[in-house]
Amino acid sequence: MLGEVRVSLRTKLVRTMLTLLLIVGSATLVVVATMSYLSSRATLSTIESHIRGNIHRKGSDLVASQALALRDLVADNAFGDVARLVDRTVEKDEEVVYGLFLDADLKPWRYASRGASESRLPRDWKGMGIDVAHLRESGIHSATKTFQGLTVFEFASPVLDDKGEFLGSVRYALSDRLLQQALASAHAASRRALTTAVVLLLSLSICTTLLGLFLARRAASRVTRPISELTKAADALASGQRDVRVSIDSGDEIELLGSTFNHMASELRQYYRQLEEMNRALEEKVAERTRELAGRNRDMRLVLDNVEQGFLTLSPDGRLAHERSAIVDRWFGPPDANTTYTDFMARVDPIYAEYFALGYEALLDNVLPRELCLQQLPTGLQHDGKEFRCTYLPLGQDEQFDGLLIVIHDVTADLLAAQHDAERREILAMFEGLTTDRPGFLAFVDESNEQVEGLEAADLETQKRLLHTLKGNCNLMGLGVLGGLCHKIEEDIGATGDRISQVGLAQVTHRWQEMTKTLGSFLGEHGRDVVEVPSRELERLDEEIRAEFLATQLLDRIASWRLEPAERPLARLANHARSLASRLGKGDLLVVIEGGDLRLAPKSWAGLWSALVHVVRNAVDHGIESPSIRKDAGKPSRPRLRLSAQVVSRDLVIEFEDDGSGIDWGALRKAAMRRGLPADREEDLVQAMFADDVTTRSEVTTISGRGIGLAAVRQEVERLGGTISVQSRTGGGSRFSFRFPLPGVGPRFGVEPPHDLVAARGAVA
Repeated sequence: MLGEVRVSLRTKLVRTMLTLLLIVGSATLVVVATMSYLSSRATLSTIESHIRGNIHRKGSDLVASQALALRDLVADNAFGDVARLVDRTVEKDEEVVYGLFLDADLKPWRYASRGASESRLPRDWKGMGIDVAHLRESGIHSATKTFQGLTVFEFASPVLDDKGEFLGSVRYALSDRLLQQALASAHAASRRALTTAVVLLLSLSICTTLLGLFLARRAASRVTRPISELTKAADALASGQRDVRVSIDSGDEIELLGSTFNHMASELRQYYRQLEEMNRALEEKVAERTRELAGRNRDMRLVLDNVEQGFLTLSPDGRLAHERSAIVDRWFGPPDANTTYTDFMARVDPIYAEYFALGYEALLDNVLPRELCLQQLPTGLQHDGKEFRCTYLPLGQDEQFDGLLIVIHDVTADLLAAQHDAERREILAMFEGLTTDRPGFLAFVDESNEQVEGLEAADLETQKRLLHTLKGNCNLMGLGVLGGLCHKIEEDIGATGDRISQVGLAQVTHRWQEMTKTLGSFLGEHGRDVVEVPSRELERLDEEIRAEFLATQLLDRIASWRLEPAERPLARLANHARSLASRLGKGDLLVVIEGGDLRLAPKSWAGLWSALVHVVRNAVDHGIESPSIRKDAGKPSRPRLRLSAQVVSRDLVIEFEDDGSGIDWGALRKAAMRRGLPADREEDLVQAMFADDVTTRSEVTTISGRGIGLAAVRQEVERLGGTISVQSRTGGGSRFSFRFPLPGVGPRFGVEPPHDLVAARGAVA
């Protein structure tokens, strides 16, 4: 049996027919009752309107005729005739409730009411509620009032003489008794008609329902009997009786259904035989395919057990598939059964697992493009001292997402090799700097050593300046490993807002110690005592000795050999500017160096050159435009930067000038106001430009945007007793000038110039 029948089809048909009959009868009853009710309402409204119209015509005609009749009587002062006219009108017409005539002075001549004596007339006629304002208006006035507990219709008309002069006012009130009687009679007739219609319809509905129930039971019996036979035959066929047949002669579609069933049973019996034969063949093929699949699985398992990459597949809900590379278990341990990839990785690298969960959720939301979501998934993974890289490949056809394939690579050795390569490049850069610019490089080493040693005890703002300056100088000298480490620590400080961590401090210190140790092996025992003298300087000294120059002049010449030509630090800055411009897509930067024969004490001025790298970086990053923008502005396609150092009136003047877009004074003013700094005058804006944490950039890059570099420049200039001036115009470039007093000139800003500064024959110490 397919199952027991809870409610027979016959019962359902009968219920359906009965429900339809009840619905139709009820709807008919409601519709007819509603139409009868609305019709009676319309009839009552028509009757009421008609009766009110008759009352209004009667009242209007009455006061109009009375006004004509009273005109002569009032003119003749016939008080008695007026009184009799009013009394007779009230007495003869049962519908008239009261009558009143007022003369021109608003004095009542006669008041009469049905069933009331004259003594009931109010002493003050105003108590009757007569509207004095409209008493003298021409025409007939009507109003509905309540008088002695009755609703009356009052009609009034002025009495005018032949010249139109006001003689008085006559008013009568008609009872609404006829109106109420007519309405009551109409209401009763309407109720009787509605009751009769409802009773007749209800009786008709009951009879129709009973007849329909009888017919429905007969029709249901004719329909359900052959269906019952088909049901029994279907149960028998389902139980395995393949020779079952039905015999139905209803002469309708059910008979055709029975014939179709018999035909289907015959064909089904034949299909059963064919299916049994096919089943035997299928079992043989399944066994053969199972053997083939087992072989392929062994081959796949062999591959997964021997590859060096970790392969894992995820279902759309993020759960790990059972098949994976064996190396995954060796790296991270076997995952729990039916676990998610996020839970599995949470015990390996919690930070990676957290970022993956967020990225995978965005991938499942399907709001952003799939390629973008895949790019946002984390790629770095750390575990047990090893570094891993993850790549992701979506599974599925077209837009359908069936899961994710994750490929994990162990890149520890690659990163270590890259680190070693970077360190070797750093050593090479140190060697190159030492050989090409020995005094300048040693001055950089001394300055950087002081910066590294000062990191631990410095406050937060000083740490940020020292790190930023150290990073810029390391990048300038080609020391990318230490520069990258400083940038990473800057990022950490920016994210936490705290001082440099002990771990970061130890990393910087350790790396710097390794570099200085390597540098010591380059220099040897007396490396710092070596003085480099170009051959042309020796030739010039020989010429001066032969020319019998003064001993003091010869001593100045020899003393200058310990100094560094200003062109060298300027050349370092120029090389850095050109490299930075190329990396930022600013084109082939033309750098003009103006140093002459000026020489400087490397150790005394090393801090300044270290700080001035920030001015160069800002000029290239903030000031110099891209080639397309310069072309639109009508500028030469090749940008220009001038680096100058010269002695002017016993002052050392260093100038950096570019032909870029100039300083955005508006953005600088907003940045200064955010920091609570004065921003009214241009001098205030220049001071704000060199203040801590002031930047016009909305985002931080590896080059600028932290508001630290120019503050370091200001600090170093003030240490040397110098001054700063800035000139800039929109679209016309900027010029930064730094002026320092030389010995014998006197202090600036209350700071004495260093005592080891000397000036001799174009040399500035």
